[in-house]
Amino acid sequence: MKTPAIDALTRRLASQVVYQIFPERFAIGGGLSSCAKLADPAYDLPGAVKRDWDDTTLNQSWGQQFFGGDLDGITSKLDYLGDLGVTGVYLTPVFPAPSNHKYDATDFFSVDAMFGGEAALQRLIQALHARDMSLTLDAVLNHVSDQHPWFLAAQAGDLTKRDWFTFREDGSYLCWQDYGPMPELNLSNPAVRDVLYRDPDSLVQHWLARGVDNWRFDVAQDVGIPVAQEMSSIVGARFPHAGLLGELNGFSGSWFEAGGGFQGMMNYWYRTATLAWLAGEIDSVQMNHAVRDARMGYGLKGLLCSWNMLSSHDTPRLITSLGDAEKARLALLMQFTLPGVPLVYYGEEIGMEGGADPDCRRTMRWDPAQWNHAQRDWVKRLISIRQTNPALQYGEVTVLGDRLAGNALVFLRHTVVPGEEALVIVNNADEPLQVRLMLPYSHWYDGVPLRDALGAAPDTKVQAASVKLDIAPRSGAVY
Repeated sequence: MKTPAIDALTRRLASQVVYQIFPERFAIGGGLSSCAKLADPAYDLPGAVKRDWDDTTLNQSWGQQFFGGDLDGITSKLDYLGDLGVTGVYLTPVFPAPSNHKYDATDFFSVDAMFGGEAALQRLIQALHARDMSLTLDAVLNHVSDQHPWFLAAQAGDLTKRDWFTFREDGSYLCWQDYGPMPELNLSNPAVRDVLYRDPDSLVQHWLARGVDNWRFDVAQDVGIPVAQEMSSIVGARFPHAGLLGELNGFSGSWFEAGGGFQGMMNYWYRTATLAWLAGEIDSVQMNHAVRDARMGYGLKGLLCSWNMLSSHDTPRLITSLGDAEKARLALLMQFTLPGVPLVYYGEEIGMEGGADPDCRRTMRWDPAQWNHAQRDWVKRLISIRQTNPALQYGEVTVLGDRLAGNALVFLRHTVVPGEEALVIVNNADEPLQVRLMLPYSHWYDGVPLRDALGAAPDTKVQAASVKLDIAPRSGAVY
């Protein structure tokens, strides 16, 4: 398998460590309490439930529970993220909407007053860029709120907006997953694509011009590959440094086979395989093949620019999913060493727990007494190892574990520069992995010493294109 040349944009995107924030639940700016913040008229919405920061997220009306997090709160915590080693922040939607999650926008060209408006967004952008951090915003091109002026006009019979949506003869309309408050946009209409991404003052281009660095696009399967290709061509011509990434809860190979679309996708494929393997639902043969399948299906560039995620605002949190902090450590080791961009969901670094939505959207814990400090130290260490090793950022991957007996994931990461390599072993067995591993790699010569960057496994060395491994049960090494 020939390794393709890595262009500058791919290298830059692949070298990120992205931290995902659900703005309503991360932090409140200005030192305000939830009670003080929620007194703002922006929260005077029908059905809104106002909560204290330490209240539960359960037993709520879907999307109507508010705790008061905002953009200035995020800005106030950037030193915390910088200390962790994060290089970029991804925010779920920030545009005006009647919900706490904002995936039902009523306006794509302003920032919700709950979050502080555009002035707060600009303060965040400036503070991020001053720290050489990037900002990724979340765009929903598939649907809007049923309170969006476009949809209200269409319902009222405005012929210029009627075919921006798809109405049936009985007056009903297509909506996202049959959820009435989210009518679907008709992306086959050129006027809709114009306002979303084709025109210079469109949604996507407007905010890139305002300092946003990258976009993540919700429900990519509903947006479609042709739209992604057209958008990438148009937007890339004006903003060649912008990263465009799609969400797809599955295997994304066809999105890269088509060519010319998003640079990366959210790598749910890795998440499913990682959690299933650590839970004993699949064996190491499937786990190793899952890594190889992604390399073959996504291509190296697509894989490197995709986000390796273990949890998000849509899924249970990591420790809750695995039920075990030791397994969570192995999952994080895989996340930071496999090809792709590590995506850390806020609070995972301190061991926050939470089940399915809305429980996975608990407020961030800022009291260090409530932190799992061992997990935070582990994440910080993994970030440091990754960011000081080019092979772990944008190197090729050669899968080796499926040639071994036992239950281990083994792979070699390497660039085209001799000396930029890392051999990763994750032993998910109850017994030590004590074996000689053949190494089909030309630049680790006989006698080359290998040391575990994690400091746990014994030193070893290359012996005639092979290496002797001695990895403890339920542990890993990064040589």
